[in-house]
Amino acid sequence: MNRQQVRNEGNKWVERGIIEPHQLDEIMALYPKRSQKPILLTLAAIFIGLGFLSFIASNWGVIPDIARMAIIIMAMIGFYIAGDKVYRTRSETVGLSLLIIAVLIFGSGIFLTGQMYNYTSFSAFPFFVWALAALLVFAVYDERSLFVIAIVITTIGQVYSAVNFSEFNVLLGLLFVLGFSHYVYHRADWLYATLFSLSYLLQTVILAFVEYQSYHWLLVCFLILYLIGMVVPKEALRIPFTKLSVAAMFILVVCQVFFLEVEFFTESLGGELVFLTIWIVLSLSAVFLLWKKDHFILLLNLVLFLPVFYLEAGSMVALILLFIYSLGWLLRGYQSETPDIVTKGTVAFVISTIVAYTQLAWDFMDKSLFFFIGGILLFLLSFFLERKRRNLSKRGRTV
Repeated sequence: MNRQQVRNEGNKWVERGIIEPHQLDEIMALYPKRSQKPILLTLAAIFIGLGFLSFIASNWGVIPDIARMAIIIMAMIGFYIAGDKVYRTRSETVGLSLLIIAVLIFGSGIFLTGQMYNYTSFSAFPFFVWALAALLVFAVYDERSLFVIAIVITTIGQVYSAVNFSEFNVLLGLLFVLGFSHYVYHRADWLYATLFSLSYLLQTVILAFVEYQSYHWLLVCFLILYLIGMVVPKEALRIPFTKLSVAAMFILVVCQVFFLEVEFFTESLGGELVFLTIWIVLSLSAVFLLWKKDHFILLLNLVLFLPVFYLEAGSMVALILLFIYSLGWLLRGYQSETPDIVTKGTVAFVISTIVAYTQLAWDFMDKSLFFFIGGILLFLLSFFLERKRRNLSKRGRTV
């Protein structure tokens, strides 16, 4: 008898007065929910859903309209009912795979129905309907795989809107913020937080470039995610929010080293007063939180969030910030003898060195000589840092 069957039987015992609700909770505690990773079944469900889509699409022209609708509706309802039945009574893993197939059929049915009736959507609204349905299915069954499917559909829909219609879909954005954030916060699952952060970062890039045609608002968007990570009390959320926002900002600073010299990017900057006001408020809030928690070392992260694009030598300042960040964490790691921080600082320093070497030497140095000297420098740098890291690890083991 699996956990779900015990729950079903226990509810009947509670209704008949055989046991009390708290006793059922104690019984359920003896059957912990196993951390299943139905990767093969999930992939099988996805392939079956894609197979259904490709089969219908390839034979769509020869199937009558009524038969088309019947196939879509019956297949979707059939998989939903079968998935729910199997999930609740027999196998949660198999039932989950059937539910994923139903979600995929629902999405394919939206687009196939539109094609059947020659309906052309000039927005990503079909993706909104699909994502909303996927989120509702997740809300009912509360399974990780369903959350992954739902947030992937939402993100792909936003990318589709940007590529095909050059717009940020507001409905998908609202669904993402109001719908997914609720479950991310209350479930406090690291996977949910990581996927939410990645989707947030990608959607803010779309928002900045498609709607505002200026990248500098990304700094505010990334800083908001970092600030949320600082104030959220749950560690499963705090780590993905802060680390991914800093990683995204590090990449943005690397990009600024190269493209701040291009007039197209500097001329696109606008809304200085509004931007600076918001940035100052967010930055002061972050500094206040660090002061309150006595985490001044984390000011190294905030270095990356400086708006260097307003400076005349912005690309050079951005390069300096990369070295301040990387060397700061590298020295902090050696000082505290923490291998993870040393590794973090080492990776950042190597990337900063590559960026600096490329920026300063690419234009005037012979290309073969460029790569040859660069390879030697990286080899020596890697040897030195690896030696320091091993010495640190040995000291840690002998303590």
